[in-house]
Amino acid sequence: SSGINAEYGESQLFSVFVEEGKKENRNEGSRHLTFSEFLKAYKKEDIYYVNPVPPFLASDIPLHLPLNCPFVIENLLADNVMWFSSGGTKSVWHNDAYENINCLMRGTKWFIMANRSETHQKAHIDVRGGAYSSVDVENVDTNKYPGFKDIQFYNVSMEAGDCLYIPWMWFHHVNSFGSNLAVNIWWRSYRTPLVCDEMKQLTLDQLHFRDNDEEDRSVPLSEAAHQNIYMHDRMYVEKTIDPPAFLDSVGPALDERGMQYVTDEDVDRLFKLLDANKDGLLNYVEIDSILTVLPNFLLQFKDEL
Repeated sequence: SSGINAEYGESQLFSVFVEEGKKENRNEGSRHLTFSEFLKAYKKEDIYYVNPVPPFLASDIPLHLPLNCPFVIENLLADNVMWFSSGGTKSVWHNDAYENINCLMRGTKWFIMANRSETHQKAHIDVRGGAYSSVDVENVDTNKYPGFKDIQFYNVSMEAGDCLYIPWMWFHHVNSFGSNLAVNIWWRSYRTPLVCDEMKQLTLDQLHFRDNDEEDRSVPLSEAAHQNIYMHDRMYVEKTIDPPAFLDSVGPALDERGMQYVTDEDVDRLFKLLDANKDGLLNYVEIDSILTVLPNFLLQFKDEL
């Protein structure tokens, strides 16, 4: 049994896209089904559910406890994904621009992981737009991809009831076995330590995931989160960011979002607002402050937003 009733009314009305092929190929298309149709087909066909948790199931799934912190809930939650299959799935070798906790509810999973800071130049992430590798995960050609010979891999086996933290931008490949159901939560990287003095047990239906909200993607706080990701990515290599590097990263990112009205001089003023210790460089703590500084900074352009 799937554990979810395929005849339940909401599952017959709720539409999803399912991936064709359990060995992930990001050039392959997806198929449109109702959730009910997926439940009836997933044990027989080579398909895989990779979507946010359906709204009618969200009240049954609690927020993973390590994220149960007011600041995280209000500012950092990005998205949730349900991974649902009859087993035998194999992901590409990839990384994600989010922190991640994956909780397994049924079946088993096997993760192969590598620390980006140790292996950045060896991981062969050669599909830049998608942050993944074209390597065949079942038959790695070390002549074509020699970096894999020198990577320190971490192997993790998960059983139902286990949760795994996948650090921001760590490379990983995932296999699933047996009827398989997992839910992961993505949240934005934030290096400043947090003290959570108020914790409530919340379920997913009570939460707002900003990257899963089309309207919310254009608001200043969401923009601040995007810039936070850009800066942390650059700081993996450079440790601190100076004004030219800040302009080089933030300027084009704003342009991509149709915010050309923010001038280079404006970006320089933003840098100075973030540079709390006035040393002419931005560290991780100062970059994290962009989540609170940038929304107020962009209010001066409210007629353009």
